[in-house]
Amino acid sequence: MTCQVIPLRPRRAKRRAFPVTGKLLMIAVPVVLSMGWLLALPGMPHAQAGPGASEELRQDFAVSAGDLRPALEKYARQAGIRLSFDPAKVSGLTTPGLHGRYTVQEGLNQLLRGTGYVGAQENGRYVLVPEPPAAADKRQPAAPRLAGALIPA
Repeated sequence: MTCQVIPLRPRRAKRRAFPVTGKLLMIAVPVVLSMGWLLALPGMPHAQAGPGASEELRQDFAVSAGDLRPALEKYARQAGIRLSFDPAKVSGLTTPGLHGRYTVQEGLNQLLRGTGYVGAQENGRYVLVPEPPAAADKRQPAAPRLAGALIPA
């Protein structure tokens, strides 16, 4: 039996379509992913996209009774909203406080109860507006009128 030696050719290395090293991948992948998130953020829905969105979301609030100004500032932080008011107009006013689960609008109006102000939403922020007069214009109904004439007997 004879043995035949077959010379082996060295294998040609496959060429990559994209010559990428490991270091480049370690840098490129996080950069591409973060850029994708940044591009997606403007189109993502936010909790307070409009007046209806904030009405549906209920949150837990804990604001103690006392001076109105610090209570409003604490409420705005807890609600995550921008609240504009004139500190001079609310000085000397007190609030009964707020404890419980409310929507942003309900909580603000509950906090302002008895102060003469209510909360209103304008251009994505909340402002204090004077409370409308309560039923001062409504007239009391007059005594019932008779439709026919009375004839004495």
